[in-house]
Amino acid sequence: MDAREMVAGLSSLGSPPVIYRNLLAVLNRPTSRARDIAAVIGEDPGLAAGLLRLVNSSFYAFARRIDSVEKAVTLVGTAQVRDLALATSVISLFDGIPDEELDMTRFWKHSLACGVGARVLGARRGAANVEAYFLAGLLHDLGRLVLLLEGRGMMREAMEMARGDGLPLHEAERRCFGFDHAQVGQHLMERWRLGPALEEAVAFHHVPILATRSLGETAAVHLADLFANTLAWGHSGAPFPAPLAPEAWVRSGLHPGEVSSLLQRVERQWRDAVDLILEPAASA
Repeated sequence: MDAREMVAGLSSLGSPPVIYRNLLAVLNRPTSRARDIAAVIGEDPGLAAGLLRLVNSSFYAFARRIDSVEKAVTLVGTAQVRDLALATSVISLFDGIPDEELDMTRFWKHSLACGVGARVLGARRGAANVEAYFLAGLLHDLGRLVLLLEGRGMMREAMEMARGDGLPLHEAERRCFGFDHAQVGQHLMERWRLGPALEEAVAFHHVPILATRSLGETAAVHLADLFANTLAWGHSGAPFPAPLAPEAWVRSGLHPGEVSSLLQRVERQWRDAVDLILEPAASA
């Protein structure tokens, strides 16, 4: 079995969340307006409340409080709200992994740290849609969850190999499966039809030099992953951080003197994201 066949065999994860598909249907109508998008989001009260909490947090730092989803759509943008909706609803899809295999709370904390870190890096570069960076960071390790769901015994072996041999976990995955979580994640993004840029950012987050379409997003996710692993913001299941790819640093344009203040900003927004996205999801 290869990575594509593993994803093709999924049943419950064959599609992204229903709310996201409904949003896409509305967004594809030429006559749709902010109120139409807000109406779809309003069908899920938990999602609507979560989006309002998020847009009123340090993510956006709007001068005035945003008190309606329609206003949030107008101010944040339709593409951005679409990506935030997927980000805040995808967590509920992966509830079949026992904590003894992987601490899912810590996994999602790591994923949120990567999403926030990539978003901050994207904003620094002046990206038009920083939520695309956030989404790429949040989803970059979903392939690892698929490996745990579909190949639990082999994934346990890969984790033990990584710990015992001092390997990055994605290298141990390749030795055990013949492919790694990044490749599985790429095919999941493809199956969900999330677009080639996101597929590439997920596929190459450990080897950003291979990216050709989403150079900025892929480099940002790579660096955000390194920051999150090094600072123990959550835990992805990997016992050791993957090494830095120098080309990601070059593409980011970061100067060493900027790193400390950037990480402070990331940590502040990450803690907000955990409180606003993860904690409500855990108690639902």
